[in-house]
Amino acid sequence: IWSPMHMKKFTIYLKSWRTWLFLGYLSLVMYLSLTSGSELSWFSKLWRYDKIVHFTEYLGVGFLMINMLKIQPMNKSHWRFALIFLLLFPLFDEFIQYYTPTRIPDIYDGICDICGGFVGAYIRKII
Repeated sequence: IWSPMHMKKFTIYLKSWRTWLFLGYLSLVMYLSLTSGSELSWFSKLWRYDKIVHFTEYLGVGFLMINMLKIQPMNKSHWRFALIFLLLFPLFDEFIQYYTPTRIPDIYDGICDICGGFVGAYIRKII
């Protein structure tokens, strides 16, 4: 059960544009992951830059996540949550591509996603 203090903190996050920007971007990432490869034919021109695209996509996830969490002062548990999320979410993203028509999950894409997320989080931490 959440205490009134927890509800107040949660409400602060929900009222912030930073939260909605992060959730919107995360929704876009999921939409692209769940879209079959045949519907992403425009992406074929970027295929040779695949790992850079993955890194950059998740750089945005990491940056926007920390940007959202910094609405309030971050403590160790916030950082722990962020790092676990940035480690597991890309793996989940690659896993669901296994069930998406004409998409191929790739562990190296997942590694680029994780690295991009960590770099994005670090950049937002220092600025």
